[in-house]
Amino acid sequence: MAKESQNLPLIAEIIKRSRLPWRWATVIVAAVLLLFFALAALLDGSFSDLSDWNLWRAFLGPPCIIVYILSIYPFMQRMWERALQAFEPLLPSEENETVVTALVPNRRWEWVAVLLGAALWFGIERPWLWVDQWLDVYASVTILLMFAILSWLIYNGLICARRLNILSRKPLNIDIFNTELVPVARYSMGMALAFTGGISLSLVFQSIESLLAWQSITIYSILVCATILLFFLSMWSTHNVMARAKRREHDLARNNLEKVTRELREAAVQDSPEEMDRLYTAVAAWGIYERHVRETPEWPYNATILRRLSVSVLIPAVVYLIKVMFNLTIGL
Repeated sequence: MAKESQNLPLIAEIIKRSRLPWRWATVIVAAVLLLFFALAALLDGSFSDLSDWNLWRAFLGPPCIIVYILSIYPFMQRMWERALQAFEPLLPSEENETVVTALVPNRRWEWVAVLLGAALWFGIERPWLWVDQWLDVYASVTILLMFAILSWLIYNGLICARRLNILSRKPLNIDIFNTELVPVARYSMGMALAFTGGISLSLVFQSIESLLAWQSITIYSILVCATILLFFLSMWSTHNVMARAKRREHDLARNNLEKVTRELREAAVQDSPEEMDRLYTAVAAWGIYERHVRETPEWPYNATILRRLSVSVLIPAVVYLIKVMFNLTIGL
């Protein structure tokens, strides 16, 4: 049991130790965060103001992000496991243990990532300058947890990209006409969707003033860069695999095409009709094969994945524009 626990990522292990189903653990976390918010408002004498949206907007953004991450993480983990499984039929049998090893996290570095996220929040927000009531304590604790989880999530994404890169360097038996690495593209797209969804959700709780503050600009810049980096890092190693396989097949086609073309020329000089017919068929076959190889994609995604990715990138911008238009309407 202890060994099995060590194979789980940090958040999954914490949920497992609670002995609760994931959905119920998420519901309980959401209920506890909401309960402490109401308690802090009561202690500060602001309980009667709970009907005011500004109070909810000011303090419930980080809890919503935490619950959002807990809600989507099981789906992200399943996509990661499917991305790894896509490598199994491509690896030699003696290399299958590599896929199992790629699932094992480094617990020490996971905790380092958590602490770095907390330290980043302390450095940017400097809570000792503004925490003077219970709602501020609640805000500081929830924001601290949010930064710690986000830092861990970014670290986890980087490590997954590194593990995909390690698998991609193995001798893979890949068919460029029927690639089985599309789950890697789905995983990369899922990571991008998860981060853009979180960014969009957090924008709902931000005022225009807070969005223009240097702290918010710094944080959102980091998140946007992390989203782009995680997507392309996860895809790049797979792209290299497909590109190498494509170059290998293209070189094979070109070499054979040049060979049979020279033989066809020699047969024409020697006026050998039967040999010319045979070689002409070979030239046509290798020419068609070379064209098909040239037209095969070098990235493991299709049009559907690209459309979904484009929509996910536009969502935060749309949410931001809606907020700006809404505030302009209120101002008028």
